Amino acid sequence: MKRERATTLVEDMLRRLDEGTDWPLTLVDELYLFGSYARGALEPHDVDIAVDFHRDERMRQLEVASIFSGRNPRSELRQQLAGRSRGIQFQFDTAQRRQLESEGVPMLRLWRRGDTLQHALSILHAIQPDPSAGRAPRDDMIEEFEGLDRAIPRPARHDLITWRDTGQITISRITPPDQPAEPADTEIAYDLRTRWVDHSPLRRAALAALQHLQDQDVDLSDVELSGYRLPTPSRMAGRLEDARWWVNWKWQHVHPVLPGRR
Repeated sequence: MKRERATTLVEDMLRRLDEGTDWPLTLVDELYLFGSYARGALEPHDVDIAVDFHRDERMRQLEVASIFSGRNPRSELRQQLAGRSRGIQFQFDTAQRRQLESEGVPMLRLWRRGDTLQHALSILHAIQPDPSAGRAPRDDMIEEFEGLDRAIPRPARHDLITWRDTGQITISRITPPDQPAEPADTEIAYDLRTRWVDHSPLRRAALAALQHLQDQDVDLSDVELSGYRLPTPSRMAGRLEDARWWVNWKWQHVHPVLPGRR
């Protein structure tokens, strides 16, 4: 992404924040710039922004409800900050921001509640382009994450590698087929058609995951797919055991373990 485009994205976000009087924008306390854009890179991969916000009762209730629904409690805040634009990566965990700072990652405070739009824009425009500034070294990377690091949050990468290195889990990477097979079970096939249209990449991912599990002789009655159990004959007959296998493409249930936290 060209630097000019990245700057426009941040300017638009600041204007939305300055004009926003609705929940949850009213919860935002501070914004910090970090990463390659903040260092002046001419073609940053994206713009990294750390968001400090406070929780009111409505947000706390949403977070509790999200545990059971599988919904990301930050999705509405993210959408109101970024609009429909892509290219901004948000960090919503204040403890993680402080951890990054302790590791030497520079954080530039771009905005705090009470600042004017003009003040925030002056900080943004004061960042000097630097042709020598590239992307920061990627921490917490292993071969299995190559090319996927933008899709896997850094705290999640850190914990997954720690669990792997301590023998608690194994990590492998599977390339799904271009055209995964439809489930032979007509009820499951119908369920997938009602959840995703034929050309949806999520449908392809779901089909590929189910095909892989069946190749491993997994009973699909034990599978939770994107937050829901599959309508297998045994479950429809009343078998209600807890899931043993989970298929998803979100990270809202991953809680990073930071120093000093358990």
